[in-house]
Amino acid sequence: MKKPKPKKKKIILYFRDLLLNKYLNFYFINIKGLNASQQAYLRKKSNKNKIQIKVVTNTLLKKSIELTNNSNILDIIPFIRKNTTLMWSQFNKAPAELLLKFIKKEKLSLKQIFKLALSENNLYFGEKSLKDLRNVKSKKELLTILIKNIKNLISKYFIFLNKISRLILILKLNQVYKNEN
Repeated sequence: MKKPKPKKKKIILYFRDLLLNKYLNFYFINIKGLNASQQAYLRKKSNKNKIQIKVVTNTLLKKSIELTNNSNILDIIPFIRKNTTLMWSQFNKAPAELLLKFIKKEKLSLKQIFKLALSENNLYFGEKSLKDLRNVKSKKELLTILIKNIKNLISKYFIFLNKISRLILILKLNQVYKNEN
């Protein structure tokens, strides 16, 4: 295998590091059949929703994936064919919502646009999975819900303990009052 030129090597390493970032969610799409205004719209909406979008050659993307040595990411290689555009975001729902709205607005087929998604180290394929991704809570969201629920439970227990301590105090005062009389 030939050594990549410095510029290509830099691109390969950039995408490898990007794919290894556990805080990002990746969507592999095909925008080749889109006209210029559709591509501009998708890029504009991506930017507005804090979603990065880059067209990358399949060869460089495959080399980047190989360098990750991550089995989940390596499983993507067979699906990297034809034209590939990579979308990524810290928010797992944002790209799914954007793609579903875009496909509906432009009356496009999901199959012609969406290849797969890698979200929180899980692979998603097909229309159903894209719709599921729109509803899936991220680990961060789940932790937030869990912490909020624990916090609510703790506050309820403190209220309950406070009522019990008042009741005990009242009972002790009654006992003292009865003993004095």
